[in-house]
Amino acid sequence: MPRTALVYRGPAGCDGCAETLAERLGSGGSGLDVSFIGPGQDVEATPEALDGASLFVQPGGGDDIDDAASHFSQGFSRALRRFVHDGGRYLGVCMGAYLAGSDGFGLLSTSIEGAVGTPRFPVADSGEHLVEVAWNGTKRWTFFQEGALLPARGAEVCARYCAGGTAAALYRVGKGRVGLIGPHPEADQTWFDEAGLSDPDGDDWRFARPLVDRLLA
Repeated sequence: MPRTALVYRGPAGCDGCAETLAERLGSGGSGLDVSFIGPGQDVEATPEALDGASLFVQPGGGDDIDDAASHFSQGFSRALRRFVHDGGRYLGVCMGAYLAGSDGFGLLSTSIEGAVGTPRFPVADSGEHLVEVAWNGTKRWTFFQEGALLPARGAEVCARYCAGGTAAALYRVGKGRVGLIGPHPEADQTWFDEAGLSDPDGDDWRFARPLVDRLLA
C-alpha cells in the first residue's frame, strides 16, 4: 500500500519548488502517493491533515524564516511536532530546513543558521550559485541559494559542503525522523536555465535519494 507524502505548496514556498520535489519524490518506484498540502491545495494545512500521512515535505521558499513560519497556524505547528515525535517523517529543503529549527516548527531545539558568509564558504550573497557538495563522499556541483548550514549535534551526516560544514543530515526526534537538506539537489535543468547556470556534472537527485530512503525506512 503506498505511503502518503504531503508536499507543502503555498506562500511559504517558492515558485516551482513544491512541484519539482513532488515529481522527484513520486518517481523511481518510491512507493509514495504524493499530494500537495496548503491553501487551496489537495489538502488544507490543518492539524488533522497529518493523520495517516507518512511524510511531510517543506520545500524551499524565500529568505525570511519568520514570514514563512507565519503562514502556518500554531495548531498546525504543534500537530507537526506531535506527528514527528510519534513516528512521522519530515523532509525540509533549503527554507524547509530552516523551518525545522526553533525559529520555525520547532522540530529541532536549535535555530538553523545559513552557510552564506561563514568562514571559507565560497558564496557571499543571496544569488543562485553552484557549490561543491560531497554526497556520501561523492563530490558534486549542486544548485544553491542561501542554503542552511546544518547543526552537527545529533546528525547522521549524508552530505557535507566541501568548504566545510553539514549540507544534508538526518535527525531522530522522538519516534520519528527529520531529514534536512541545505542546497537544492532536486533542481532540474529548468532551474539552471532560468538562473543562467551551467551544470558541469549533471543531475544530482540520485545522490540525495539515499537520504530520502533512509528517512522513510
